[in-house]
Amino acid sequence: MLEVELKLAVEGPFTPSLGRTADGPGLASGGVARIEELPPLDLRATYYDTPDLRLARSGLTLRHRTGEADDPSWTLKLPAGARDGTSRDEVELGGPSTATVGVVPDRGSDLATAFVRSSELTPVARLRTRRRRWSLRGEDGDELAELVDDRVSVLQRGRVVERFREVEIEGRTLDREGLQRIADVLGGRQAPGAPQVPKLVRALGARAAAPPDYAAPGRVGPAEPAATAVRAALARGLERVVRNDPRTRLGEMEALHQMRVGTRRLRSDLRTFRLLLDPSWAQELRDELRWLGDVLGDVRDLDVLLARLRRDAGELEPDLAPLFEALERRRFEARAALLAALRSSRYVDLLDHLVEAARSHALAPAAKEPCAQALPPLAARSWRKLRKAAGELRAEAIDADYHRVRVLAKRARYAAEAVAPALGGKPCASAERFAKRAADLQDVLGELQDAVVAHQTIAEVADTHPADRRFAFAAGRLAERELRERERRRAEFPAAWERLDRRKLLRWMGA
Repeated sequence: MLEVELKLAVEGPFTPSLGRTADGPGLASGGVARIEELPPLDLRATYYDTPDLRLARSGLTLRHRTGEADDPSWTLKLPAGARDGTSRDEVELGGPSTATVGVVPDRGSDLATAFVRSSELTPVARLRTRRRRWSLRGEDGDELAELVDDRVSVLQRGRVVERFREVEIEGRTLDREGLQRIADVLGGRQAPGAPQVPKLVRALGARAAAPPDYAAPGRVGPAEPAATAVRAALARGLERVVRNDPRTRLGEMEALHQMRVGTRRLRSDLRTFRLLLDPSWAQELRDELRWLGDVLGDVRDLDVLLARLRRDAGELEPDLAPLFEALERRRFEARAALLAALRSSRYVDLLDHLVEAARSHALAPAAKEPCAQALPPLAARSWRKLRKAAGELRAEAIDADYHRVRVLAKRARYAAEAVAPALGGKPCASAERFAKRAADLQDVLGELQDAVVAHQTIAEVADTHPADRRFAFAAGRLAERELRERERRRAEFPAAWERLDRRKLLRWMGA
């Protein structure tokens, strides 16, 4: 469930009202028709994290709480949307049957794996909150938001060591914009905006607000050592993997896609920077990333294939049930294999190694050279391989040759994107333009490859149902559509290649 909330700063007495008061306009001007005060709550929460606060530093909160109607409860909060702390996804981990203090539910440990890794979850804070609350309702009676006034006590060994106050407005049917309208009214009265900092971070202080251990370094300049750019690229890829891990486990398709992209970029970056790295160290990481990429790809490829075939099937879909049933079975098996991989010690070890790599890695002497000098030739290596393969491609080439060019186009694009941020000024802009044109070429060839795979899959499944005439007829028509798409994308290739292979676009890498 998406939680959208805004925190407000309050001093002294606070009671919301619909009409204008001496403090300013009432909530009616923010679209509220009725205010209903709810019974107060006495909440007690225990927060879990690693000893070095890996969850909090990444914007996650794992909490066991009592005092609400569904008492007790375990909740994991994941960052969502803008990284300003106003939006988080709440994942309920279990009710009374699983909420034993001191034993984190398996689901919570599973979803936090990429952040916890080889560390362990332990209680890090205990808070008691005395909460006043009001339900804000619209003209139709629906609840728009809940407004709460929390008096929070931080406990250690049963004693209060700190106190603070929070006033929050949390959306029920309102989005971020609707909440802001109400917050603006309150801000003009008694409650201006406050830093959007979770209670746990306030309770734990600066340690909980520190960057995560996989955070990329700040802006890298062209005069800095190439090693800094390597570290930044690896950290960006690792962050993509880690942050999308929980939602991949929850079954979100876009998160799976982004996690796979992160894995691919890491492998590509290790390839791009291989002359700056210890070869055996980099190869070991690339091999493990290939394993992870394969299990992610098995699910992602089936997601793409299913979506494509349903789109292209159109009116034929009712007669194509055997095809979609076969693919759904394959996807179920691939997802089970993926979850097993993500729950393995091999995966945890890989993440630990990647975190270590993003902070310090085995470098060759060339990594001490300035980025402006060391990086463009590395991208040029990928470009030369692409140009050679594309130059040998003919209209009558087999599908595997087109696919090979697609793979090389992706590598050239990733190489440009990996080095661009460290080049500065015009070279950076030129590298980004090159990467965009390479992505356009990759898209054309990707659609071609998807059509080829779709056609092959249709034929494979059709061969297993020789007696089903309605299915065979529909499968034949769908296969024809994929062949037409294949030919259309082949015809688009020359123009897409010409837009990329231009001298002006290549000067930044000295090609």
